[in-house]
Amino acid sequence: MENNELYLRFLETSKRIGIPIKKIIDLLFILVSKGSIDNNVLVRKTGVSTNVLNKVKKDLSFLLEPTSDKTKIKEEMIENIKKIYSNYKVEEFFWKFLEDNSYNEIVNILDDYFSFRPNPRRDLDQFFAIIETTAKRAKLMDFFADIKRKRILFIGDDDLTSIAVSILGSAKRVTVLDIDNRLLELIKKISEEKKLGIETFPYDARKKLDKSLCDKFDVVFTDPPYTIKGMNLFLSRAVDAIDKKNLAGRIYACYGNSDRAKERFLPIYKLFLDLGLMVRWIFDKFNRYEGAVSIGSSSSLFVCEVTPQADSNIKGEYEGTIYTNN
Repeated sequence: MENNELYLRFLETSKRIGIPIKKIIDLLFILVSKGSIDNNVLVRKTGVSTNVLNKVKKDLSFLLEPTSDKTKIKEEMIENIKKIYSNYKVEEFFWKFLEDNSYNEIVNILDDYFSFRPNPRRDLDQFFAIIETTAKRAKLMDFFADIKRKRILFIGDDDLTSIAVSILGSAKRVTVLDIDNRLLELIKKISEEKKLGIETFPYDARKKLDKSLCDKFDVVFTDPPYTIKGMNLFLSRAVDAIDKKNLAGRIYACYGNSDRAKERFLPIYKLFLDLGLMVRWIFDKFNRYEGAVSIGSSSSLFVCEVTPQADSNIKGEYEGTIYTNN
């Protein structure tokens, strides 16, 4: 099969399944580079859900060894695929500019503590990010000058991003709110050992944000439950926490879904608009997780700026459901 014919075949797969052609090429590039790969690892590396991965594998089965718990390209097809990759860079390589000595320092410190994170609570929609994601979050925030001398609030922090941010050592204030006391105790322990000065408070987002925390922060980071109600609630609390006098206030928010359910992103975009937030950047599949295979073990990172019209949708107590399973 000629290169152009092969690429056209990829385009047809892309159109038929609804996955970007870039994702298909990323997947094949990784397979050519790494050889046989466990399917769960492939999900995490590509950010493609298991459902979509299986559909791609079925559609391109002529390229692959018989189906198993690992995926491998047939030896006789490798050279044909390689010819497509002139000057190609897999998507994850784009972030190498973030990986310097401070990135490595964050990873090394987190590596001492990540194994102490408690088991994820499914009733709270907890899926833990991998170390590299937590380090990248901190480096990206630093790159955008959202750490130095800033007051930063984390509404939920089961990925220990507050630790990574504090390791860089230049924030004016770092505060963590979380419903899970196990995580708060771990963050507090690390903060004391490393002298990071992180504040921790137990908080259920269904409760009204305490007045002492309203209008007090320059930056808010949150990775809410991936339901429209959960996003609305957590983002409303984030808007309440932002200092409205700071016209450069920012909210970092995560949201993930399968590539085959793109329509589920539409209410999220509308939600940002309704809250008076301007989406400055969207980093697709930025966050990578242990588990969460139904959404490709990944989620996008939205960087939003607060406009003068910013206002929370939920002012007081909230009694509705926000988690996936309740």
